[in-house]
Amino acid sequence: MWMPPTMTTDSCTPFFELGDELIQEFLASCEDACADIAQSLELLQQGADSELIHRLFRDLHSFKGNCRMVFLDVFVEVLHRLEEFVEGIRDGRLRYHPQIGHFLNAGVQDVHEQIRQLVRQRELDSAALQALKSWVEQACQAEHLEPEQRFALIDSPASRTIRPSAAVLPEVPGDLDLMLSLGQKLDGLSIHRRGRLEQTLELAHELNLALGSPCQEDQLMAAVSLHDLGMAFVPHGIFNKEGELNRDEQRMMQGHIEIGYQLLRRMGWEEAARIVLHHHERYDGKGYPQKLVGEQIPVGSRILALIDTYSSLTSERADRNSRKSLFSAIAEINAHRSSQFDPHMIDHFNEVIRQHMSRR
Repeated sequence: MWMPPTMTTDSCTPFFELGDELIQEFLASCEDACADIAQSLELLQQGADSELIHRLFRDLHSFKGNCRMVFLDVFVEVLHRLEEFVEGIRDGRLRYHPQIGHFLNAGVQDVHEQIRQLVRQRELDSAALQALKSWVEQACQAEHLEPEQRFALIDSPASRTIRPSAAVLPEVPGDLDLMLSLGQKLDGLSIHRRGRLEQTLELAHELNLALGSPCQEDQLMAAVSLHDLGMAFVPHGIFNKEGELNRDEQRMMQGHIEIGYQLLRRMGWEEAARIVLHHHERYDGKGYPQKLVGEQIPVGSRILALIDTYSSLTSERADRNSRKSLFSAIAEINAHRSSQFDPHMIDHFNEVIRQHMSRR
């Protein structure tokens, strides 16, 4: 997802130099890690066993490793200290108690929120980070106390009082974060889609810019993220079928657009919903679902149709022996100028791909 550049603190400069695609992918991994950790802790509240402890350690270690991978070493130290508690339980040096679970969850969620705030504001909240470190160290130094005393009286820096009855639930993400996560999970269902969403987001953003930004950026990004969500509900036998689909199969395949459209409308993303609904229309009026012609098709749908076709042609599918080369894909798209695609957009699309190639 594209984000405007702003100033940041020196300690996090290497992180932002990774670029927006990797940052958004990292944020999605954080969502997954925190959800996995919360689930493990919730299960532990029902009864600790060695396999759950090992699972929790792996989840926390993975979260820490991802932060180190993207140069967020400022959070690695805190996560390592939290990991040491789990390691102590795993090795038998520390007895598990529900209060420890609430303590660990509060710490992980605090790290996650500070990472989200760092990305939103492009600046590290040093005071909040220091408060988090002090909070964790307070628990580390109180090892002479029993768990009930050691953790029950400690409040997290984010003012979340740790209570034995507190529900261990993952944080609810914002709309765009949720949409991006769903799109990435869809990509993960097939080895032929890995990385496709990130490429489509980048190219759609650049084509929109080249056209003078006729689409609201967030609406276009929402549409790109969810335009193929309905494919998760198409039977594999139809999606991977070699040869032509019969009429019922075509109807089921074409119906995939309804899922993303309905979900976006429910969430109040009206423009994004229209983009998704019409991204399989053709400029000559032979597309679906409403056989719109030319300028009747929303401009965002015309952008998405171009980029989605390019991404599809350059990704392997079961009905092709191998993906088309970049040049073959461009040639095929240009061959459908004025029939399938908006001719005004084709030249801009070609330039966007040329710039994309030069950067790679």
